[in-house]
Amino acid sequence: MAANQANSHPWFEVCHPRPAAKYQVFIFPSAGQAGHYYREWDKNFPEYEFSIVIYPGRGSRFGDKLLTEMKDYITELDKGLLPFIKKPCIFIGHSLGTAVSFALAKHMVDKKNKNNFLKLLLEMGRGPPHLIDPDEPFEHMNDKELTTELKRLADPSQREIYDYPDFMAMILPMFRADSRVAGQLLEQTPLDIPIICYGGDKEEKVDEAFINRWKELTTKHDLFRVRMFHGHHHFQSECEAQVLQALQEDFRKINSL
Repeated sequence: MAANQANSHPWFEVCHPRPAAKYQVFIFPSAGQAGHYYREWDKNFPEYEFSIVIYPGRGSRFGDKLLTEMKDYITELDKGLLPFIKKPCIFIGHSLGTAVSFALAKHMVDKKNKNNFLKLLLEMGRGPPHLIDPDEPFEHMNDKELTTELKRLADPSQREIYDYPDFMAMILPMFRADSRVAGQLLEQTPLDIPIICYGGDKEEKVDEAFINRWKELTTKHDLFRVRMFHGHHHFQSECEAQVLQALQEDFRKINSL
C-alpha cells in the first residue's frame, strides 16, 4: 500500500489516476480482504478510473477499529467516499462487498445524494442482501471451523495461505466482524439502477438460481443478467481473463444507453 500512498484516501485507493477518464469504478472487496488483488484490473479500461474501497482494520487502515454494523459503514462512506464521486460511476462488489455497495447505493437514492451518477451495480459471488445467506455465518464458527471454511471458499491455488498461524490470527477477527455486517438483512427495495451479477458454478450453496434473485432489487429488469464462471467463491481470481472480458462487454452495453 505504501507504494501507492499518493493515490489513496482514507476510504479508497485509486489504482491508477486518470483525470481524463469518463467514468469512475469503485470496487468493494469481500470479507477479510484489503482488495490489493484488484490493483491491475483497470489495465484495459482506459476510459475508467478504478478505485478499491478500503475497509477499516486492513491494508493501510490496519490500526482502525473493525466495524460490525452496516449503518456504521454507510455513515462513514457517506463522508469518506461520496464527496469524491465526480463522474458517472459503477460499483463492483464481491461477497460482503455486494451488501455494502447495495446498501450505499440505496442510501444515495434515499438521500438523493449523487444517485444520478450511478450507472450500474455489478455484484459478484453472493445472493441478494434481503435474503439469508445459505452459508453459516463466520462468527458462529470456532477457529478451526472458520479456517476450514475459508479454505473451501478459496481459489484452490491459494489455499495454503490459511496454514500459517500468525496470518490466521491476524485475519480471523476481520472475517468475524465482516460476517456480522454481511448478515444484517436489508430491505427488499428495488432501485432504479441496473444490476448485473457474476457467480462461480463450483460454489456449493450460492447457485445461479439464488444469484438470480438479485433481480428483485432492480426495476431495470431488461438490463438484468447473471453470468456464471467456472470457479469457486473467488472465481474472479480463477477466471480473471474471462471476468475482465465480461466486464468490458457489460460496461460497454450499459454506457451505450
